[in-house]
Amino acid sequence: MVVIRRADASDLDILVDLHREFCDTDTHPFDRRRARAAFVPLLDDDEHGVVWIVDSPLAYAVVTWGWSIEAGGAEAVLDELFVTERGGGVGAAMLEHVVHDGRQRGLARMFLETEAHNERVRRFYERHGFRADDSIWLSHDFVDLS
Repeated sequence: MVVIRRADASDLDILVDLHREFCDTDTHPFDRRRARAAFVPLLDDDEHGVVWIVDSPLAYAVVTWGWSIEAGGAEAVLDELFVTERGGGVGAAMLEHVVHDGRQRGLARMFLETEAHNERVRRFYERHGFRADDSIWLSHDFVDLS
């Protein structure tokens, strides 16, 4: 049985280390100071989003809130989901938990992003009800993220 709990401030160091592993896996730049600063408000309360954690095997998911006129209200971004040991059902349990929580919160929609080359991950999400759509996300960085 997978035990998923809401992360709190005592989990900060392990979450930053897990985020580093996530970045290494997906070849994203990692900045420890930036990661710590980004996690802190999410661990304080649910104003900006929520972080879920599994202690064994280690896994986490970050969901942040947004608002959409098109969707008619609250929506969320599944910003990160990372499992240290794949293939054991932890990722599926975590994703089901995140989706259930979003439904309970009354969200209209949940987005996520995958790397273009990562078809395995897209298939995983599609098995759990996510679908690719025709939207193309563009970004404008206000800080150097490298």
